[in-house]
Amino acid sequence: MQRADRPNSGVNLVWLAPCLLAIAWFLANISAVKYLLSSLAEISIVYKISTCFLIVALTARSIGNLNRSPMFWSNFVLRPYPLLLMLGAGICSTALQWIIDIKQLTVLLFVLGTYGLWGLFAEQNFWQKNLPLAGLLACILPFNTQVNGGLGFGLPARVLTAQVVEHLLSALHVGAVSSYDIIVLENGIAHVDVPCSGIKTLLVGTLFLFAATWLEGRQLGLRWLAVYAANSILLLSANALRVAILVIVAQVFQQPIYAEILHVPLGLVGLICAGFLTWLMLQKVPKIKLEKNLEFSSNLDSEIFKNRPLAKPGLIMVVAVLALISQLYHVENAQVAIAPLQLPAQVASEFIPLNAGEQRFFGNYPGTITEKRRFVSGNLRGSMLTVASTSWQTYHAPELCFVASGIPVNQIERKRLTPSVIARWLSLKDNQLSATYWLQSQQRTTDNFLSRIGSDITQKNHTWVLVSILFDSSVNPESPEIQDFATAVHNTVDRSLQGAKNE
Repeated sequence: MQRADRPNSGVNLVWLAPCLLAIAWFLANISAVKYLLSSLAEISIVYKISTCFLIVALTARSIGNLNRSPMFWSNFVLRPYPLLLMLGAGICSTALQWIIDIKQLTVLLFVLGTYGLWGLFAEQNFWQKNLPLAGLLACILPFNTQVNGGLGFGLPARVLTAQVVEHLLSALHVGAVSSYDIIVLENGIAHVDVPCSGIKTLLVGTLFLFAATWLEGRQLGLRWLAVYAANSILLLSANALRVAILVIVAQVFQQPIYAEILHVPLGLVGLICAGFLTWLMLQKVPKIKLEKNLEFSSNLDSEIFKNRPLAKPGLIMVVAVLALISQLYHVENAQVAIAPLQLPAQVASEFIPLNAGEQRFFGNYPGTITEKRRFVSGNLRGSMLTVASTSWQTYHAPELCFVASGIPVNQIERKRLTPSVIARWLSLKDNQLSATYWLQSQQRTTDNFLSRIGSDITQKNHTWVLVSILFDSSVNPESPEIQDFATAVHNTVDRSLQGAKNE
């Protein structure tokens, strides 16, 4: 009986390190796993078909590979490239969560890192040949739900597109101001929505590049990364040019019907042209050179760690540290530091409930503190909404709310309301109403959402407040009454932020 137990004990020890590594890896990426599982209920038919195709293709290739060589090695081998992919993805994912938490990018890195983890057990040739297929899955799975609402993942792409188009129009001597993802011209407003943001174009172009790389057996390396960078630049440039043409046709020449007709064809032309140029560049990338002697290759891969018996335990400890850092991040991110707002006595106000749309939107962010109230300050009357949060994804541009509520936006300008407040000033409803908003923290005040996002890089988890004010009439932003009211609101928010700091 004792002799029979020894082999089982040996087997258990062999699988102990891989199991611990896999558990530590999934704990380090628990937020990505939760997001991926929660989004499966909303996955579209197209993504279901694409994902199933990739899984079937990978399975078919693995079955065909079994006739020539084993799909898995019997032991745990620390190969350089899979190890580099796994640790690189894990470190980048953890760093991105601290810098700017975009769930789709976190899931993408998790899928790539998991494939790198599999490479520590899989046969080398099989793993290397199907690395582009893993890239396809990594691009498809994070984006299986509609990119929408709030600032979310689509905000940087939409805002950047709007600002690039603004500069293109300025070069053509067409006056335009971009605000969030709205481009305001003298003749009207152009909205850069999700299809125009370039996200879908970039996704489809990237999928094409991975598919072509896989089918042609091209090697992923520095040359391939150069092709990927060129492909991304081509796709984004083509999309920005498309949006500029659509804005000119719809708003400058006042031909919205033709702009609607050109919307899809221009996107397809840009995508096809970028894809063709990318395919030509891909021909310069060398093809994969497979190892003929798999046993020799396996010994060569592990040669680096031959005299390092603590390499495998060290790897497990590194991934465990990533898991610990990931968990600490989520605890810190939930804290919002702001005291209740106390407006001065000259501003009479009363709280009013959020409307159904606001409740639905802000309900997705439990850590957010919102206040909405009616106010009267001298001759000024209106409503004010404040949104306090540590996450840049919580905010929603006020002009989008006005447009969605049926209040047309006629003009958006940057105005210095006080020496401390540069805000966006909006003329609404054929200049019958006025509105203004700004973003405020302890350190700075800005009217630019991109500046708010950029602050997360150097000032992570600081509380910001979006102040949005809608007046019941059209008022002059340069009047002393507006300046006094803006100063009072700005000082109130500042005292609330400072008060929370001193508590």
